[in-house]
Amino acid sequence: MNNYQNSILLSVPVSHVYDALTTQRGISEWWTPSCEVGTTVGELITIRFGETFKVMRIESLRPQSEVCWSVIDAQLVVPGLTRTDEWIGTTIVFQLSSPSESTTRLDLEHLGLTPQIECFEVCSQGWTHFLASLKNYLETGKGMPYTEPSAE
Repeated sequence: MNNYQNSILLSVPVSHVYDALTTQRGISEWWTPSCEVGTTVGELITIRFGETFKVMRIESLRPQSEVCWSVIDAQLVVPGLTRTDEWIGTTIVFQLSSPSESTTRLDLEHLGLTPQIECFEVCSQGWTHFLASLKNYLETGKGMPYTEPSAE
């Protein structure tokens, strides 16, 4: 199985990256402002992108080194997808390391998000976008989180 994996190098201290992954403000600035973010192991994180949502249980919070969530509920509303619940049962692991005091390497592995599932391509593109958003948020103060489409 080839789980989705991606790594980015961030020009900020590891504590800033950890905060962006574990706080309401952080997640709303790079992923989606429509979120409720628990802060301790066992609590839930709910994120919404219009009709699409994901509910994740916090499995591990190791300050400055790891954040792990298991997806317990999800609905992917994407044109052309017939399986809307493929994230359920997957696990998202962020590993953090510090090559220097002012840089952080983030390694993301989404266990269960494999090429064999229907949403792999669209979800991979989503992760690529949101990791770039995280980088922009941390390095410039301005992320590219999901925003509701304008009513026309």
